[in-house]
Amino acid sequence: MAIHMHKRTVASTLLAFILLLTMAERGSIAEGFDLSTVMISNTVAADDSSEGETPNSEATQKKKGSGFARALGAPFRALGRLFGGGKKNDQQARRISEKDAKKFESTKITRVKDSRIEPPPTTESNTEPTVASPTEFDARLERGRELLVAGDVNAAIGELSIAASIDSKSGEVNKLLAIAYESKGLRDRALQSFELALHSDEKNAEHLNNLGYLLYKNGDYERATKYLKRAAKISPNDARIWNNLALTQCQRGKFEDAYTSFVRAVGEFSAHSNLAGQLQARGYAKDAIKHLEIAQALNPNSVDVLTKLVSLYELTGRPTDAETTRRSLVALKTFADAKK
Repeated sequence: MAIHMHKRTVASTLLAFILLLTMAERGSIAEGFDLSTVMISNTVAADDSSEGETPNSEATQKKKGSGFARALGAPFRALGRLFGGGKKNDQQARRISEKDAKKFESTKITRVKDSRIEPPPTTESNTEPTVASPTEFDARLERGRELLVAGDVNAAIGELSIAASIDSKSGEVNKLLAIAYESKGLRDRALQSFELALHSDEKNAEHLNNLGYLLYKNGDYERATKYLKRAAKISPNDARIWNNLALTQCQRGKFEDAYTSFVRAVGEFSAHSNLAGQLQARGYAKDAIKHLEIAQALNPNSVDVLTKLVSLYELTGRPTDAETTRRSLVALKTFADAKK
């Protein structure tokens, strides 16, 4: 019995000696181990296990292991806990919390400056308005004018708007913008632009005429008359202004004033003919005839006047005058054909 116990003691002593030698060798390897490699390898293992793969029998056996293998692994698990490892789940890579993320976001980054590279402009310099050169303004203005003439109204508005941002007081830019807006049916914006154009030069007859005519089209005849009269005073030889003023005066029922304005615009003969057309459109047929008869006396060979008279004579119940005038019209046309 003593011999048996002695053998067991010797065997235990020998086993302990072997274990000490093994642990000493492994301990020297652990001293030079890179902790980052451990974390990477643990992360990969965690990712692989998360995919739901079924471990093979060999892996299962290694996991279970023997008491001897677990005894050998114990020192390394202790090292893992010492460097912040602990349990297997604790060894896996963790996501930072929202609190930690905010700390990182609030941390300022210091960049290394290269003496060869110019430092970026400060915030103050970035906020300073960019002053465009007169050349850019002129280029935008001219391009907008060309696009407007070509019929590309949308592109014209784009170019002219940029020009207006450079010089908002430019009468020419605002005038062209108003024309573009009006062609798009944006009447209110067109009026605003014409008013801005006028503010740049209140004695500019063209700006006054443009605003007055647009007010006439918009039905504001009283204001239209005011601006058109101012324009006519500044530019008394401009036929367009007098013609627009005459049309506005007709809308207000000022036919005598309209006749005077028509005379300044197109002369006496055409003034009677134009006013007759305005009177006829408003139901004043008899008054229209009077002006046409005066026009015929000034120019007996006017086909247009004779044609209008025939129509009005018939409309007002004057068949004889209508027939006489018709014969005169036929004779005039026959004579004109013979001369060809």
